[in-house]
Amino acid sequence: MTIDELKKYRSICAEIADIKKELAGHYAGDTVQSGSKHPYSVHNVRIEGYKSDSSTIPLLTRLSVLERSRDQIQEYINSIDDFQTRKMFILRFVHGYSWLQVAHKIRGNTADSCRMRVIRYLHKS
Repeated sequence: MTIDELKKYRSICAEIADIKKELAGHYAGDTVQSGSKHPYSVHNVRIEGYKSDSSTIPLLTRLSVLERSRDQIQEYINSIDDFQTRKMFILRFVHGYSWLQVAHKIRGNTADSCRMRVIRYLHKS
């Protein structure tokens, strides 16, 4: 994982939210009758999903790619063993704090020491 990939986390989350808002109008559902399970009595089944048209397919593809990227970043951050280092990553890249704000949240550190700790961790891994 690089620092540039981590910096993209907040924009990835914002784009995911925008795509989901745009797709909200293309979501459809219907109830149908089915008798496919034993004892073959007719029952109602709810079917839901996105309408398949030229505007939803690219959005769903982009959404899938973005969610995969977001999940990879979250897994990377959650895999950090040291609590303070993991907290620095969360505050800086997930919440968007400045290095000074990160240092204030994690007492006993300066902005430069937090920044260097994150950079050293990235170079080490």
